[in-house]
Amino acid sequence: MKKIICTIITVLLCFGSFAQRYEVWVRTPENNRIKGNYAFSNDSVLMLYSNPSLLFPSKDKYFSWDDVNSLKIRNKSINQLGQLVGIGAGILAWTLIDKSIKDTEGGWGLGGIYATITVPVFLGTGTLIGHLATNKKKKIPINGLNSQTKNELLKSKLKRKTRENQNNKQNVKQ
Repeated sequence: MKKIICTIITVLLCFGSFAQRYEVWVRTPENNRIKGNYAFSNDSVLMLYSNPSLLFPSKDKYFSWDDVNSLKIRNKSINQLGQLVGIGAGILAWTLIDKSIKDTEGGWGLGGIYATITVPVFLGTGTLIGHLATNKKKKIPINGLNSQTKNELLKSKLKRKTRENQNNKQNVKQ
């Protein structure tokens, strides 16, 4: 029963992170860097929103494309999936080491008193490695472009690559 519950929780966590959300870093003349989640954009405006919490609602930020100097984007869903895989790798590593120590020495292994120290170290290391492996930001070069071209560049970077889009690109090349 314990394995079934753990499997269901893991599957729900993995499916929950496939919702293609993007973080956007905007540089304007007034502010060095502003980070937010992508909401929408058109030929004149880019809108970002912040993550809401229990005490503070989400805040919307609007930018005119003429004020935007540079953009960086990151797929937040892939980053969260990398962290989940890292946590799984940390749990697996701790379990394998604990089992090998129990088999060779008998007794408690890494459990008991040492578990309070070793489990967070393995989980934290796995999470950090997963985060760093999937944390790459894409820089969009937009210097000297008009607002319509900036918007098209951003939307083309945000589009998810599907087999249909890849097949269309291959047909165009031929």
